[in-house]
Amino acid sequence: MTEKVVYLTFDDGPHPTITPWVIAELDKVGAKGTFFVVGENAERYAKTVADLQANGHEVANHTQHHIKGWQSSKELYLKDIEECAKVIGSKRLFRPPYGQINLGCMDELTGDYEVIMWDVLTKDYLKSLFVKRAQKRIQKATRPGSIVVFHDSEKAEKNLKELLPEYVQFLKSEGYKMEVL
Repeated sequence: MTEKVVYLTFDDGPHPTITPWVIAELDKVGAKGTFFVVGENAERYAKTVADLQANGHEVANHTQHHIKGWQSSKELYLKDIEECAKVIGSKRLFRPPYGQINLGCMDELTGDYEVIMWDVLTKDYLKSLFVKRAQKRIQKATRPGSIVVFHDSEKAEKNLKELLPEYVQFLKSEGYKMEVL
């Protein structure tokens, strides 16, 4: 890929204050993101989901209850994904929580979804993250076509608010477009 495009993704939301903050930060640089939402959060914060969509961001499936694929039966896993799909009204993109996909479900999933993983993990969810080092690491790892994972969750809020503004400014200064998947 030669076009300088990066795909910013946000997992585990939506959150009623953090997600709107992310929208505002992305708007500052004309960026769009893909939000892999947990269905129960999307139900609770339906207005935030509507705001994401109204602002041109993609809303995608991250299961109904953020379950681990490796610890769930095929039936339970597929049911949880389907519940989220009903909440968000979409069966296009899916990201397994923790990157742990139930391999027994692959045929069913790939028939309905594009399974999206990542190549740049910010680790913004880590309580002991050294943010300056993380910023250097994610900037260095970014390539055209990179899929970058942030989290719009309370657990990641402090690190997200330190990482995201500087990172999107870096992307903009390097001539990257930030688009939805």
